[in-house]
Amino acid sequence: MRIPLSLAVALCLPQSAFAVVLAGSNGGNNLLHAIGWQTFDNAGANNNSGINDSTPESNSTFNATTSTHYLTGGIGASSGSSLGRQGFGQTTSNTFLQGADFGSGLNIVDVPDSNVDGLSGTPGTRQNMQGATSSAWKFQTNGNQEFGDVSVTNVSVFTFRLQTVHYDARRGATNSPMNLDLIYLATGSNLVRSDNGVEIADNAIVEAISFGSPGAQNRSVGLAARFGTSVRLAPGDSAIFRFRWTSSNTDFAQSQIDNLAFSGTFQDQNNGFALIDPAAVPEPGVIILLALAGGCGVLRRKR
Repeated sequence: MRIPLSLAVALCLPQSAFAVVLAGSNGGNNLLHAIGWQTFDNAGANNNSGINDSTPESNSTFNATTSTHYLTGGIGASSGSSLGRQGFGQTTSNTFLQGADFGSGLNIVDVPDSNVDGLSGTPGTRQNMQGATSSAWKFQTNGNQEFGDVSVTNVSVFTFRLQTVHYDARRGATNSPMNLDLIYLATGSNLVRSDNGVEIADNAIVEAISFGSPGAQNRSVGLAARFGTSVRLAPGDSAIFRFRWTSSNTDFAQSQIDNLAFSGTFQDQNNGFALIDPAAVPEPGVIILLALAGGCGVLRRKR
């Protein structure tokens, strides 16, 4: 039996160095991936200039072979939204929102750092810890500083099933914004339902929470449960969301967001949307180059 050239080359490739979300957070799914922020970069010269951040601290989709990520993301102007809402800015308080998880169940150290090779088993790093240098995204009701946009983009050649949005939220004081909506923004996005291929409606509320008193909530929002079906990003597509704080007693009291992440799995749209590790499949250009170069021993001509 003759082995197809592309398959033969693929079999000769070394095992890819593609990180995964480690056991403890992956729920037994060793193909779960995540991208997340623990700290937030200022849009301007000071901590009251809003947030503009395209460098998440955690990203399990690093491929050491190509030195690229399969998921990227942005906050504020980097989110790709039409308005680029960026909240009020960065707070450096180390007395709140410094937990061990993204949201309610994704352990930060289970998601490899975005700036390392991401080899399986490599733990991530907690950037924010109680009593240590830290950062959170602050909001207040003044101008548009109660709104903040964030996105995730699938830059792989496979479909990404976006499963969960994770975040920690805090109402700072009795006069701070007390109601928080997470909404989907259709402009610039293309997050589609798996049951009918229709995009999620603009301004659809993903989650709405209310704080009866000052304090924090750790949230992990399952999108399939919210929409009644799983939701997907095709190659090159983004999903943009907006945090919207409302109902404050004064204009300048603050509430905050921290430990913000997205998680999900990649799927092969050409194979019944089966789960897949993108780095385990060589890019077409790599296959061609290896084939032209002779690939490996099984492809060499007998002399």
